[in-house]
Amino acid sequence: MSVATTSDFDSTFFIDEVIEEAYAMIGGQAELANDAITARRSLNLLLTDWQNRGVLLWGTDLATITLVAGTTEYELASDTIDVLTGYIRLASTSNDFQMTRVGYEEYEGITNKATPGRPTQFATLKGRENVTIYFFPTPDAATTYTFRHYRMKRLKDVNKSGLQNADIPFRFLPCLTCGLAYYLSYKRPQIPVERITMLKDKYEALLSTALLADKERVNLFITPRLTRV
Repeated sequence: MSVATTSDFDSTFFIDEVIEEAYAMIGGQAELANDAITARRSLNLLLTDWQNRGVLLWGTDLATITLVAGTTEYELASDTIDVLTGYIRLASTSNDFQMTRVGYEEYEGITNKATPGRPTQFATLKGRENVTIYFFPTPDAATTYTFRHYRMKRLKDVNKSGLQNADIPFRFLPCLTCGLAYYLSYKRPQIPVERITMLKDKYEALLSTALLADKERVNLFITPRLTRV
């Protein structure tokens, strides 16, 4: 039941240990089997909240799509939340060309979407299950185009058994534990309001520190060399 951490340390943390520490912070322990299930559910809600607060370096990666001549619409990987930036690579020359992201409504306003050529614009539409991406002009057959993009990806859920690894940097573990303690505290009516407030304030402070450290690393992450045409 381990959590693999991304850090300068070769460390493995156990989901159950994080849960035990969180319960200790609220002055108790997991007494029933359902308590552990509730804690894992709270961890998933906590990780979702982190995603909603902004882009985390460890929640992004570089993905590629090989475009097909005449095909404008593509469904992205199921764990994709959004596309941050992207560029086209030509197979014939290995040159990269910058692309412009436009809103879906602007893309819908293009009258002749079937116009062939090297794609210069893309738009995304978020569905219930997947994100769909649209290109304009429609890829032609002049060469093979590869769309290389940095995407924001969904964090892995903590499953019921706790066996699934979650890619969490070492510096986020304190706020992960404190945040879980905060989430669990307001589920127990016997926890004083003062303690809940203290946990919330401490969690927010730890999270802000970790996010700031993460933000400072983002500038070193997305630096492709592009041809501007």
